[in-house]
Amino acid sequence: MTVYVITHKPIESPLDKGYTPMLIGADFNKNPKHYMTDNTGRNISSKNKEYCELTGLYWMWKNSTEKNVGLNHYRRFFFSHDIGGRNAMYLWLLITGRAHTISENTLSNWIDTKKYDWIVAHPERMDAKPLYTQFILHHNEKDLEHTRDAIKKLYPDYLPSYDKFLHSKASMSPYNMFYTSKENMDEYCEWLFNILFEVEKHSDLSGYDDYQRRLFGFLGERLFNVWLMHHSNLKIKYLTVYNTSDTNRAEMISHVKNGIKKIFHK
Repeated sequence: MTVYVITHKPIESPLDKGYTPMLIGADFNKNPKHYMTDNTGRNISSKNKEYCELTGLYWMWKNSTEKNVGLNHYRRFFFSHDIGGRNAMYLWLLITGRAHTISENTLSNWIDTKKYDWIVAHPERMDAKPLYTQFILHHNEKDLEHTRDAIKKLYPDYLPSYDKFLHSKASMSPYNMFYTSKENMDEYCEWLFNILFEVEKHSDLSGYDDYQRRLFGFLGERLFNVWLMHHSNLKIKYLTVYNTSDTNRAEMISHVKNGIKKIFHK
């Protein structure tokens, strides 16, 4: 049982027991600390610039033998409590100055006892616009169209959930972060990567900058939420995510103010 901590560089902060670092994009990223890598066994490490942390997720799907598994980032971890979204976390840090990563034992116990099926990031309101509008403001609309076409072709029963999610003002659990059983993850990954590989067949990223080339990581965040919405019977535990790089008080205050403006902006 482990939480894989996805990273593309050495991690400075010590990791708690049960948290295992994995270097992603290992075909081209240096590995001075000799972490486990995403380019062994069955893998898509070479696609890391387009798939981001999902090359780590693919490795977990195809190679991990753990009973329960999770995905965190080198600087993003699940807080020990659910106190709300990132703005709540900023306020907590401003007041207390500290945060604690939830123990892997707690996460595993929740899954083993069937108390929850998935532990995921507390949902965030991206802004006051529908999620479809929010995506195309920052990315390319055609990529959502290709994704819808792929779902229609491969999993048409998910199409209503996809449309409902993207055209609502619902919140979204970000970062592709989770903890669940390997069995649950395998089921989700088969669905997710079948869709993404189909989208990839119809995508031309030649004109995309480095940020926009991270397309399949961005799509994965949305699709994870579609999956959770579609499986409405799942018992989900939300946890606040904290960022170990959030140490500047002025920046945190600014984030809180901007977050409030986004919520009420029309």
